[in-house]
Amino acid sequence: MLQWGNAQRMFMLSIRGLQWITGFCRAFILAVDCLLIVATCEMGQAVPEKPVRDDRVGICTHFSQNWPVGEIMPLIAKSGAGWIRDDLNWADLEPTRGNYQIPSKARGWIQAAKQMGLKIDLILAYGNPAYADHYDTDAYAKAAGWLAREVANDVQAIEILNEPNNFGFRDIYGGQWNGNEPNGSVSPYLQKYVQLLNAAAKEIKLANPRITVIGLGTPAPASFRMIALGLAPQVDGLTDHPYGGQLPELIPYAGTPYFLQRDGIVTADANGTLASQVSMFRAQARKWGAADKLWHTEWGYETGQAKPGKPRISEETQAVYILRRLLESEAMGVEHTFIYDFKDDGETFGLVKNDCSPKQSYFALQRITGLLAGMGATSPAKQAWIENDPAAKREGLGYRCHTFSSSDEQRTVVAFWEAKPWDPNATTANAVITLPLAHEPRHVFLHDLLSGNRTEVPWKRSEDNRISIRVSISGAPKLVIAHS
Repeated sequence: MLQWGNAQRMFMLSIRGLQWITGFCRAFILAVDCLLIVATCEMGQAVPEKPVRDDRVGICTHFSQNWPVGEIMPLIAKSGAGWIRDDLNWADLEPTRGNYQIPSKARGWIQAAKQMGLKIDLILAYGNPAYADHYDTDAYAKAAGWLAREVANDVQAIEILNEPNNFGFRDIYGGQWNGNEPNGSVSPYLQKYVQLLNAAAKEIKLANPRITVIGLGTPAPASFRMIALGLAPQVDGLTDHPYGGQLPELIPYAGTPYFLQRDGIVTADANGTLASQVSMFRAQARKWGAADKLWHTEWGYETGQAKPGKPRISEETQAVYILRRLLESEAMGVEHTFIYDFKDDGETFGLVKNDCSPKQSYFALQRITGLLAGMGATSPAKQAWIENDPAAKREGLGYRCHTFSSSDEQRTVVAFWEAKPWDPNATTANAVITLPLAHEPRHVFLHDLLSGNRTEVPWKRSEDNRISIRVSISGAPKLVIAHS
């Protein structure tokens, strides 16, 4: 339980942060003992007291950089995310050669996450000046093995470094950021990282076979080259940081002649869609005998006023784009996807502001995890589709329509939107969602993920076991939820 001083501070912070809700909420209750926020809204849609967690979704955190655990961890626990991702500096783990420890600060946040039921992806990060080679392969691997034994009951995944193209690693070993050397060879820093990853994965699995080992995390052209170098079978998953392009359905590496000449390899289709890159990542892994489970361990959208060379978006747009990325990722079966990050701290990527007051994206995350936890993408034969006026003009990448179902098939969810830049004032398009259903539904609801509003809607059933629902489509995702 919080001491009163901390609870009082959180109470005041939360009041300030929830002032924007006043326009459409009648009241809110803050239970300070557990930092529980409940907002009762005009349409009867409340932020859930105990949000259901979706194990596919994680959040990047900076407890290693002195975030206050007692204030922030309870808010994460209520967000609906099932994982957090944070780092432990190798030099802090092994301050002198062969002498290992887990610093009390790290133990504190690890235990706090465990007590609240959150899973942990722990990055063993950065070099160690105790060694002449700051990334000595054998020494790093032994440290990783010791760590795996020590946190066996507390940590579910160990990630081998964070973005080896950054943070000094590439500067030490050299090479082009995309791995494309002028002489056709693979950049030295990629060769070094694969050695480090493979050695660490073997030591980790010897120490703790149950823990998951993941790695890569470079731009896609470099990661594809590392896969081709050969990854050890002990590497369970491949990491990628697919920060969006202009839209959450896009990534910055389109398969165009320009990128082919620059990178020497194609990692996405000509439009640069996230879906194509996921498919090509898996194909590359299978071709070279690597695990094809993808972990998108970092991506996000920064809010605020745009500056030269640093685009930013509104808090509402952030919420819309996070929803679209999560739905797209879950439809494609991405193993785990981590939003960067939970709190503003110099940058403004957070789901909450620096004072811990929530942005719209925090509540949007609660809604989507609560509705899709335990749901899986349906087979192609059971997927819904969109029928609209052929004369209607589509913008951006067109319509997206993904169908999810509970394991007992008693609840089916259809997510739909138009993949275009978000404009709250844009005209919506009228369309019909057609959904194959073996049984006639008892109720069909339309759920607005941005506002939380839910309404029961009429539907028609055809003789071939299909139902149709009239909807309006915009850039903000909505859900059709059918209960059988």
